[in-house]
Amino acid sequence: MLKWWPLFGIRRHLTEKKEYKSPISIQSLYGKLFQRSLFVYILDVGSSNALNFEISALESPQYNIHRFGIYLTDSPRHADVLFVLGRPTEPMLAPMNETLNQLPEPYYVITIDDSFDDLTMSPYPEIKHHVAQLKGVPSPSEILGLLLELSKTKRIVS
Repeated sequence: MLKWWPLFGIRRHLTEKKEYKSPISIQSLYGKLFQRSLFVYILDVGSSNALNFEISALESPQYNIHRFGIYLTDSPRHADVLFVLGRPTEPMLAPMNETLNQLPEPYYVITIDDSFDDLTMSPYPEIKHHVAQLKGVPSPSEILGLLLELSKTKRIVS
């Protein structure tokens, strides 16, 4: 007969890290950060597909962002955080501004720029409530650390 408790211990050991850290720190714009669940909307304005894979990995059992109260939403009207993936091209500036207008207050914007050429690209546009910019393709652990920094959730898993 197979007992369930050794399997639970193995599963927890393989799927949960002890600590999630962000490569950058977040500065609050509103005096305090979010204390409850955090809803994230993703807007791809010209990134490589690698960023989409890294963010979708956050919902896998290995990271399981739902246990921290972080959810990906399908509408910007329900979002607390906007992820802007890539560097916006000229045709994508109007849809990006429309999405920013739909976000309810208070909200934060995090940009992840995965462009390889910094010399040929134009500077990143000024975005209201922009709190962090990541360069390259961060790992899911780094993205989760950044979201935990925003939500002020306990970072160490016991």
